[in-house]
Amino acid sequence: MKSKKEVKEYGFIMQNSDSSSVSVHISDFNSYGDFLQRLQDITCDDSIPRVVLESDKKTKHIYPLEYCDNAPFFHPRFRNTFFVQKDRIVKNECLVEYHDLKYSLNANFENFGKDPDLAESPDKVLFIFEIYENQGIEGIENHLEIITESYDSLRTKNGLKILFWPKIDVITEPEHKN
Repeated sequence: MKSKKEVKEYGFIMQNSDSSSVSVHISDFNSYGDFLQRLQDITCDDSIPRVVLESDKKTKHIYPLEYCDNAPFFHPRFRNTFFVQKDRIVKNECLVEYHDLKYSLNANFENFGKDPDLAESPDKVLFIFEIYENQGIEGIENHLEIITESYDSLRTKNGLKILFWPKIDVITEPEHKN
């Protein structure tokens, strides 16, 4: 007899979200830009994107924060945000080793604004995937696995917030010579 897979849910889950959810498998896309466009299309159709990760024993549903049209441009406070790039996770402009992520995540959830390098409050902790749109999707599922496993090890009631957006280079003004 085949045992039933465990299903775990993460992210921005709304009541009755199952009926309005649209499953998205990252491996179905050739580029990060195509993946982002699909998430946006689902959101603009008044549905909820559900990123699905599957293994032999477990299915993970990740409900990312998404916006119809373009995500509102805001500058997330570094102290609240883990930036997930193609090959690494960064917090406060420092590399977070994968084996240290659960400790860093826990410290941010429990900080309550005391340490200025850690999150202001547990509800502001955020993971932002920040990858160039023309790049492939390799590594995204692995990062999601690492993040969800670290989160699960904490056994916390705090929510896991994940946002996918395109990496945009910031152009700075050149220095003027006197």
